[in-house]
This record gives sequence, C-alpha cells and structure tokens, in this order.
Amino acid sequence: MLSTRRLGLFVVALVLCSFAPSAHAQAPTAPGVEIDCDDKQPELDVHPLNDPVVEITCTVKNPSSFQESISVEKEWDGLEVDMMLEEDTFDLGPDEEEDFKVTFSGQTRISADIAYDFTLVATVTNVGMLEWPEALASNATVSGDLKIATFGMVDLDISDKSTRTVNQGDEVKITFQFQNNGNDDDRIRVSITNTAELEDAGFTFPGGTSVAEDVSEGGVSTVRELTVRAPSEVAEDERYQVTFQAQSENDNDAPVSESSISIQLEASNSAGGLGGGLEEVDKDTLVMYGSIGAAVLFGLIFVVALARTLRRRANAQPMYVPPVEVDDEPEEDKLDEFDHLDLSDLDDLFPENDGDDFDDVFAEL
Repeated sequence: MLSTRRLGLFVVALVLCSFAPSAHAQAPTAPGVEIDCDDKQPELDVHPLNDPVVEITCTVKNPSSFQESISVEKEWDGLEVDMMLEEDTFDLGPDEEEDFKVTFSGQTRISADIAYDFTLVATVTNVGMLEWPEALASNATVSGDLKIATFGMVDLDISDKSTRTVNQGDEVKITFQFQNNGNDDDRIRVSITNTAELEDAGFTFPGGTSVAEDVSEGGVSTVRELTVRAPSEVAEDERYQVTFQAQSENDNDAPVSESSISIQLEASNSAGGLGGGLEEVDKDTLVMYGSIGAAVLFGLIFVVALARTLRRRANAQPMYVPPVEVDDEPEEDKLDEFDHLDLSDLDDLFPENDGDDFDDVFAEL
C-alpha cells in the first residue's frame, strides 16, 4: 500500500501528465510563482512634523498553466519600525498577477543610522483543487532595505539679546551657540542675513558674515561669535536690527532658526567752544547734573534769605538789661524781691510772632 505522501505525488504526476503535449498542443507551464516590488530601498520620513509611514507596491504573479493558491510571508526583524502586508494569500489563474501594499510605520526622530533588511517569500500552496506538496513547493523571493530618511533641525541660541549701544567706529561681538536637533550628524551654518541693508548703512564685518561647525546628532556647538563694526561717521541717533539665521547643511528643506539683536547708534555731539570733552557727556548725565545744580542753588538762596530775616528781627528787638544794685542786705532778704517780679516781663524776651519768621524767609525768596 502506498503512503499518503507518495499517493499525493502520484496524483500530482497524473495532473501534470493530463496536460502532456499532443502533436498540435502547446506544452503547459509547470506550477510556479513570481514576486517583485516597485521600490526595494524605501525611505521612512521620521521628521517630527510628518507622519512616519511609507508604502511600497509589490506584485505576485502566477506564470504557470494552472490555477494556483499562493501565500506570501515576510522576513522582518525591525524593532522600531513595523512592516505590514495588505494581503498575504492570493488565488491566481494561469498567467494572472495581483498587486498588494506593504506598509512600514514607525516613530518620529529615529536615528538615520538605522536600516532594516526585509524579504518577501511567495510560495505555491495549491494547484487547482490539490494541495501542493512541500517536496515540490515552488517559491520566489524579493529583498530590499528600509532606510531612515535624514532630516535637519537646528536651534540658534543667543543668550544676551539686549540692545547694544555703540558710537561711530565701535565694534560689538555677538556670541551664540546652536544645537543639532536632527537625526544625523550635521554641519550647521549661522549667517547674518541682512548684510546688504547694514552695509548700505555703513556697517562692516571684520570676521565675516557667517560661521559653520560640524555638530553631532543631538549635540551643541562651541561658543561662536560674529563681529559688527559701526559706521565710521554717525550723523544722528538710529537703531538697526542684525538678524542671525542658523541652517542645516544636511537638509536644505529644513526650517531655519532666526534671532535678532538691536544696535543703537549714538551720534557724536559737538559742544562748540566749551571744550573739555563736554560733547562726550550724554543727555541723561546732563539732566542729572542740572538737577543737582538747581537743588544746591536753591539751598544757598534759602540760607541767605533765612540769615537776613533773622538779622532784621534781631535789630528790631530792644535789648533788655536789668538794673544791677549793690545791696548789703542778707541773702535771704533778696529772695523776697522775686515775689514782686512780674512774670509777664518774660514775654518781652520771647515774642509771640516767631512763627512768622519762615513766612518772611519765603517772602525774601
């Protein structure tokens, strides 16, 4: 008695023999399968502002003369990215084919250093109504590489954004750092973008208008600087903006990072014949000195007026000199004299209108 496996092979052989060529018939094609994909090196865009999904289209084909059932399996070991097949079983007639989608999806900000290999294996599982034995299994494969697309993202940081006040010919150094927030090592360039406007106003740039540095993924540059020199002649006070821009050289489509600094130009004021460097004193200092001088002058006038008022009061007040008598009377008898003293006489020594002295002082002013 034949085994089941041998019986199956015998039946398959009979099926094939049924299609044996006659003198006028075309030879049948043996069961088989083909598979291919339109993109064998897809790239996954993992930019934070985008959806990290990529699709490719694959095609499975039955090149035989028989009705076939075909199974497709994936070989995939990606940890941060998933691979999904739209379909994995197909029933195809002779010389028929069918397309299906393969989708790769992951997370944002995956490093560009990561790459995953993938393989699709198509296998004939049935021919007509018969299960196709593994010993005669026909299969086809297609392989590819999934890559992570590089994206650039930079961040410019100017720690001191205060307004710089300069005179003609002065230089001001602007220091800054920049960070690589992309998913690959990047060369980042920082430039002054409005140089044409500033040069028309007379500004110059002794150290150039841009700097560049290679920054590792997730890293920060060293402290860099650009120098701005004020015009050699400044006719009037005016304020300008200096705009700095950082850009990725890995990714031309990456958004730039910008920051601006204000520069206040101070005109040189001439003091004419006064000399002595007075033209170098700014307006705020002059106002302060003027306020101090006015306060001192008012104080002197107040003191002089007060002195004049007191002196006039003193001259108008008669001096009281009590008579001096020599008496040999006993001391205890002299005390009796105070019994007759009129205390109202003390009022002459302390006039009641002393409170009017300050009124007279301000009247003097």
